[in-house]
Amino acid sequence: MYKKSPTLISCPTCGRTQIKLIPIAKEIESFLQGIEENITVAVMGCRSEWTTEKQEKQILELHGGIKEGLLFKKGEVIKKVPQEKIVEVLKQEILDMI
Repeated sequence: MYKKSPTLISCPTCGRTQIKLIPIAKEIESFLQGIEENITVAVMGCRSEWTTEKQEKQILELHGGIKEGLLFKKGEVIKKVPQEKIVEVLKQEILDMI
């Protein structure tokens, strides 16, 4: 039997990144260490072409915009979040999914 654990996907950042991605990804990575569920959380610096449509796990994606993030759940936009609230909202959405 294997242990349930989350997966964090984060982009390496590039010139299109419009949010403070690395601190967000690090905080979410730390938060996920206490979670025992098979979910995938993606933290992306921009609205990339990355898609989760074919994945079977529960998916929560954040795509950065200019000082804000666009939150997707299972491929559907659920809300736009100001940068200063991204971590708080992302953590709550993760808890809501589990």
